[in-house]
Amino acid sequence: MNETTTPTESTATDQSTTEELTLEAVYEQLETLTGRVEELEAEVERKDERIEELEAELTEYKRFAGSEFADVRGRITDVEEQAEELETTLQETPTATTTVDAEENGSQTTTTETPLERICTLPEHVADRELTTNQERARFIARDVRDYAEKAPAGLVLDSQTIKKVLTASEGSNPHTQTVARVMDFLAKLGKDEVEQTKRRGKKLVVVDEEAADRYHDRCDRDIEQAPVGGVMS
Repeated sequence: MNETTTPTESTATDQSTTEELTLEAVYEQLETLTGRVEELEAEVERKDERIEELEAELTEYKRFAGSEFADVRGRITDVEEQAEELETTLQETPTATTTVDAEENGSQTTTTETPLERICTLPEHVADRELTTNQERARFIARDVRDYAEKAPAGLVLDSQTIKKVLTASEGSNPHTQTVARVMDFLAKLGKDEVEQTKRRGKKLVVVDEEAADRYHDRCDRDIEQAPVGGVMS
């Protein structure tokens, strides 16, 4: 005798099969999504590693660029110093100037006008045209040296820190250490016997004769609009 399936039993079987198929599809989709998430996580990890590499490269580049910039700046400074040194070397022997001391005895006396005193007499537009940057700085210091220097038995004393402060106040930026050294060199070279460069307790100093300092200041006030006679740096 054959068994027969009732409509109710058939419907239940079909429903069970459908649910199994649906659940299987859900599992497949879940596995697919899980795999995709794992791929995305791996991709994010690779990008994080690449970002770290790029950051390391950027840091190294900044370090290298900073080193290169400092090297280039140093070379420029060296060239400027060589040019200024050559210009100083080519200076001629200071000329003699005759003055009359009418108040004492009316006799003529001969004094030597140093290049530093001469450039203190220059009008600003002439100084801008004739002098190098560090020579102008030396001129600026010399013209009012009494305002910056400390008075000592040897004369008016300026150290490198004082000159740096004066130039910073004048120009609005800190001068390089080598710039300060060059200005001190020019004060000594252009001032001849009136300015001495020395060291005390490891500090570099320039000592300016007091009478010379007065002349630098007086000449710049009196001759501010008068062009000098003869060579500026001779």
